[in-house]
Amino acid sequence: MRRPSVEGMPLSPGQLAALRLAADGYTSRQIATRLGTTEQGVHLRLKEAQTRLGARSRTHAVVIALARGVIRFDELATTQPAGRAA
Repeated sequence: MRRPSVEGMPLSPGQLAALRLAADGYTSRQIATRLGTTEQGVHLRLKEAQTRLGARSRTHAVVIALARGVIRFDELATTQPAGRAA
């Protein structure tokens, strides 16, 4: 049985992966495709990450994760996601 997320808990590998792709500018649909899950699954992962980071939004979660070193700029892709102008 899954435990409810609490602020301060470490992020799961799935939450980290979704957060990194969100930081890269991918949409939920693009993240779902890359991770082999559904958009609903992506929303759940990002919402859980927000809770664990104490963030108010997806963008705030990315900012907090970068500031705390949970994700790093050098881990992010150097190319733009498909369908986005440079």
